[in-house]
Amino acid sequence: MTRAKPRYNSLLLLLLLFFFIFIIFHSNAQPSTIGYKCTINQTTSPCQTYVFYRGQAPDFLDLATIGDLFSLSRLEISNPSNITSPSSPLVPNQPLFIPVTCSCNSVNSSMAISYANISYTIKKDDTFYRTSTEYFQNLTTYQSVQLVNPTLIPVNLTIGVSVIFPIFCKCPNKTQIGNQANQLISYVFQPSDNISTVAATFGVQTESITTVNGNNIKPFDTIFIPVSKLPALSQPTVVPSPPSPENDSRKGVVTGLGVGLGITGFLVVLIGGLWLYREKSMRKERDLWGDEEKQRQELYKGGKGNKNKGFYTKEMEESLMADVSGCLDKYRVFSIDEIEEATNGFHESCLIQGSVYKGSIDGDFYAIKKMNWNARDELKILQKVNSIFNIYYFLIDLIR
Repeated sequence: MTRAKPRYNSLLLLLLLFFFIFIIFHSNAQPSTIGYKCTINQTTSPCQTYVFYRGQAPDFLDLATIGDLFSLSRLEISNPSNITSPSSPLVPNQPLFIPVTCSCNSVNSSMAISYANISYTIKKDDTFYRTSTEYFQNLTTYQSVQLVNPTLIPVNLTIGVSVIFPIFCKCPNKTQIGNQANQLISYVFQPSDNISTVAATFGVQTESITTVNGNNIKPFDTIFIPVSKLPALSQPTVVPSPPSPENDSRKGVVTGLGVGLGITGFLVVLIGGLWLYREKSMRKERDLWGDEEKQRQELYKGGKGNKNKGFYTKEMEESLMADVSGCLDKYRVFSIDEIEEATNGFHESCLIQGSVYKGSIDGDFYAIKKMNWNARDELKILQKVNSIFNIYYFLIDLIR
């Protein structure tokens, strides 16, 4: 019995040694809730690496929105992701490679963790947990966000404040570089994943994944895939999305506005042309009326003498009677002298309105209207009034 005791102690020490090595390896390889611990003097830090990201509905199905989240351009994502058209929409779960700069950052006096510094502006209803799990798809944790932002209160975030979200990443060490692992891609292990399928996705061996991350990989853990070069992702064929109803309505509004403006312009030109034509016609008529009026004035002046007075009066009376007899069945004829005397020579004091004057003949008062030489049209209108009012119409064609 005494001889077996040292042998038993040796076996126990060996088991404890293996267990201690396993714990150290697992804690060193597997990121905890606060991130992957690192040494600031690590020579491979900082480094350029990538995180694996998936397009997700409803807000992250285009490279522009995802680029804004990571402060990148669309081309910086489309080129490593093997996407030929950066403006094309994404399908849910479409794979992407997001380039990040990974470095070892001190979070307090005794600890440093490896992460990519991504700045995010808090919006309404945002929390550390929601943003970490939904927007950044578990590439970080809310515990790590709290650790990196010690001055912020998670339950009282101000809209518009800038928050650092530490995206878990890792730079390869010298041994990994010697094994041609030039990059360590950050990948969030999904509930439907297994190591074999993940290895097939990145074109690596399963042993290379377990060597870096251990065998105790759980869903939503961030693991690191060692690759010698960035694999070409197999992208689905995306058909451009049809125009949204909002865009259709905007196009309809623009089209309708254009048609409306065109019709309005046509109507303006048409109305303007008709107005000009009317003005031109009226000006021509006024000119003709002015010429005829001058002739009648000259004729009247000539008829003032005894020689031509009888001829003028007879001719004028016959023409006036022809107009009157065709329109009115009740009328009286006064001479121009009587009319002038009744209106005091068409004085302004006798003016009622327009070309209508008040006159007194033989003690009776009349409304006397100056008319055109051809008074037929005006008489037809006045004839309708005659059926209501029993009045006489005294017409005069001479204008002083």
